[in-house]
Amino acid sequence: MIVKLGHAKNPDIHGGYWVKPKDGKRSVDVDSFAMASGACLGYIKRNGLGAGNWSGGQVYDGEKQVAIVSYNGRVWGMDGKEITW
Repeated sequence: MIVKLGHAKNPDIHGGYWVKPKDGKRSVDVDSFAMASGACLGYIKRNGLGAGNWSGGQVYDGEKQVAIVSYNGRVWGMDGKEITW
């Protein structure tokens, strides 16, 4: 699986505060949803992101999106239910 990493301008801040990424990573290979969560939380911390900046977290198994990691590290299935481990 891979998890996508990314961020965007924060729509909650006038002018759309933009944080330049400290690393060029756009996706990371992961073996589990727990690893995907950790990769996302690490990226958020390294780049000093707020919730309004976080735009990554999409987890793919091959070409199919199977989950999404929210800003707080929780993992959600495509059915909207939380995935726990």
